[in-house]
Amino acid sequence: MSFRDRLRDIAFDAATDSDGAPALSRRATQVCSLAADTLADHTSAGAVAVAGLGAAAVAAQSALTNYVYPPGDYAGFREEER
Repeated sequence: MSFRDRLRDIAFDAATDSDGAPALSRRATQVCSLAADTLADHTSAGAVAVAGLGAAAVAAQSALTNYVYPPGDYAGFREEER
């Protein structure tokens, strides 16, 4: 196994969950929520800015990936008749 293959595997493992689902949005929201909580002790504007960065990371992943979430019974805001 070459060094390039090992780097690719490390990057892929860091970017996905164990089932292959992308993990960028989850990790970005975890980091941003921790940073926003820390900044909230000092300034609310900083906390808002960091929370906005987390929301932007989630939106970017949704827009830039072709990942199709598996079918399932997800929570939503609409009531659909069955």
